[in-house]
Amino acid sequence: MMRTRVSYLDEQQPLDGYLAAADSARNLPGVLVVPSWLNVNESICRRADRLAELGYAVFVADLFGAGVRPVPPQSPMTVVGPFLDDRLRFRRRLWAGLRAFQQRPECNAGCIAAIGYCIGGCGVLELARAAAPLRGVVSLHGILSAPIPAKARAVQAKVLVLHGDADPVAPAESVIDFQKEMRLAQANWQINIYGDAKHSFTGEGAVGDRTPEAGLHPQTEARSWQTSVEFLREVFK
Repeated sequence: MMRTRVSYLDEQQPLDGYLAAADSARNLPGVLVVPSWLNVNESICRRADRLAELGYAVFVADLFGAGVRPVPPQSPMTVVGPFLDDRLRFRRRLWAGLRAFQQRPECNAGCIAAIGYCIGGCGVLELARAAAPLRGVVSLHGILSAPIPAKARAVQAKVLVLHGDADPVAPAESVIDFQKEMRLAQANWQINIYGDAKHSFTGEGAVGDRTPEAGLHPQTEARSWQTSVEFLREVFK
């Protein structure tokens, strides 16, 4: 397995992503992974490795800058707030990662899906809203708000949202609003809701013990992983 860091730019901002693929891989279906507020850490890179073992080229995009790895006592909302408040800036950062991935020989630039966690789940939905040429996007415990809603027929990707019913970061009202947005956009979309699962139910973005709003939910992690894998098989047919 080939694992390497990939340096790229968003305008003048240096970024440092992570690429995993089989040795000597060329022109594979690609999976863009957009991380949580913890950015390109060991956990998300291990998840990328698991996807690469399924036969994909996998690229973890850098959200916050080369060498920037937020940790407590920084709060998640302080870290992600600038992107939530400026979705056009957020989209530009995401497009930089997608384009860097498209330029890699390991990846088939016309055959890419995206998976995101927490702020990354919001990110893959922003790419879909921005008409990115993706086969599909999976948002896991993502933030669903849409200051710039998708326009009618703009969403090219199939959309899968995997959501915890007990997630206070994306409450039930935001799920309803998202459904309305997808209907108006005439998108191909699906939402799975998991009982008793809070924010960060995959463990991505969770730090330390389970908190009142977030934490690993092992059953939901296992089910959502399997659902994501099946979705990738579908969109890459």
